[in-house]
Amino acid sequence: MLFGARYPYLLINKLDLHSLSYPFTFIVKLNTKYNMSYERPKEKVEVFQVIKKSQFIGNLAIVSSSAQALEFVQQIKSIHSSANHSCHCFIAGTPEQSSMWGYSDDGEPKGTAGLPMFQVLKYSALGNVCIVVTRYFGGIKLGTGGIARAYSSTVKLTLDDCTRDIIELTCEKSLIAPFHLTGTLEHIIKQTKGITVTQREWQADGQKLTLCIEEPSLDTYNLAISPYLHELQILESSE
Repeated sequence: MLFGARYPYLLINKLDLHSLSYPFTFIVKLNTKYNMSYERPKEKVEVFQVIKKSQFIGNLAIVSSSAQALEFVQQIKSIHSSANHSCHCFIAGTPEQSSMWGYSDDGEPKGTAGLPMFQVLKYSALGNVCIVVTRYFGGIKLGTGGIARAYSSTVKLTLDDCTRDIIELTCEKSLIAPFHLTGTLEHIIKQTKGITVTQREWQADGQKLTLCIEEPSLDTYNLAISPYLHELQILESSE
C-alpha cells in the first residue's frame, strides 16, 4: 500500500497503523519550500518593423527585479532619446509574481501600448523579462486600435526571436542527521541526480544539511530517505 504525501508535513501519529495492509511505504515530503519552474530568456533580443512609416523597435532583456527592469527602460530611452515613445512591459520575477509586473504607455493614448504589450508577454509564460518597444513616428496616425496592434505585434516578434532557458522547479529541505547516518545521506545525495548541498554544518548531535532538490528528483529522494525518517531531525522552515 503506497501513501504519497504532497504536503509539507505528515502527522504519522494520527494514522491508524493497525488498519494498514503490509508491506507499505511512506513517501513523505517534509519541510519543503517550493519554487516554481518556468522559462526565461537566454539572451537579449532586438527586432524592427515598420508600420505605415512608423518604425517600431523591440528590445528584450533578462531582469531579476523591477528596479533592473526600469533601469533597462531608461537605457533604451537614452539610446533612442529622439524617439516619440518607448513603451515597456515586464515580468521581473516568476510569471505568477504579480508584485513584479509592470507596464507603461509612455505618452501613447491610455491603454493602447503598455497593457496590450503586457498581455502578449503574460501569454508567453516567460519570467525575468523586460521588453521595451520604441516608436519613431512616421507621420501617419494609426488610431487607437492600430497603435495597440503595432505595439503588441512588436512584442510578439521579439518573443518569437527569443531563445529560452528552463528554470527548474526546486524545493529546499533542511535536516540534521546523526553521525552514523551521515555517510548514508551523502551516498543518497551523490546517487540522486538534481540534488545540491547548499549548506553543511557539523553540530553536537550530528550534521545539519540544507539541500536544494530539483522537482524531478524529489520522489526518488523522499523514497530513499524514508527508512531513516525516525532518526532524522527535520528542521521547520523559517518561511
